[in-house]
Amino acid sequence: MTPKLPVTRRLLARRTLLTAGLFGSLGVAAAGLMGASLLGAAPAAHAQGAIQSGALEPLGALSPDQVAALSRVERYLNDIKTMQARFVQISNNGGYAQGDLYVDRPGHLRFDYDAPTPVLLIANGLTLLYYDKELKEATFLPLWETPLWFLIREEVRFDDNVEIVGIEEALGTLRVSLRDPDTPDSGVVTLVFSDRPLTLRKWELIDPQGIETQVSLVNPVYGEAIDDDLFKYHDLEVHNRRRPER
Repeated sequence: MTPKLPVTRRLLARRTLLTAGLFGSLGVAAAGLMGASLLGAAPAAHAQGAIQSGALEPLGALSPDQVAALSRVERYLNDIKTMQARFVQISNNGGYAQGDLYVDRPGHLRFDYDAPTPVLLIANGLTLLYYDKELKEATFLPLWETPLWFLIREEVRFDDNVEIVGIEEALGTLRVSLRDPDTPDSGVVTLVFSDRPLTLRKWELIDPQGIETQVSLVNPVYGEAIDDDLFKYHDLEVHNRRRPER
């Protein structure tokens, strides 16, 4: 029998997912993202020392090389229409998770975590669902209030309600760090790409509680059709609906 994730760890998972906001309340993972913060081992020292939520100053005038780098990233992200991958998520709060990721831009995303993490995240174009598979509990929030929205909206733009706090190019890696200009203490997301060819490898998130999370993509596949049913949640068994924790 697959062991159940302790209740305290489920609550920690939900808290980090629903409060790790970059562009509002979040959210996720992120993503969350972009969230998505959930359990995990300590991330790399670079992430621990380089970015503290709210501590970084926004970049001033960008150099021509930085402008060119952002333009390349915008084109790359906007060219992604669908993506399927395994993901591995690690955090500095002592846990680890992995699962399957599906993206169908614009607006559709699914994080399906492997046992023993009883979590399913679905974005259907308007709403983000956080679903606890064991408790049969669903939390809904507007998709545009989450860090994930930046990556899956119709057009990715770095000049549209995004504050750039870091651009680094070194050793074949490009890192772009972002936060919400209206709530700079809400968290920082760093997109990490391998260069030439430009390829998204992972994103790193520091949430308002200081929890640092990395989500790495494994064997991503681009451009293949994805079943629309993966982004539907009306058939899920729900015993309790929750308001997002703010």
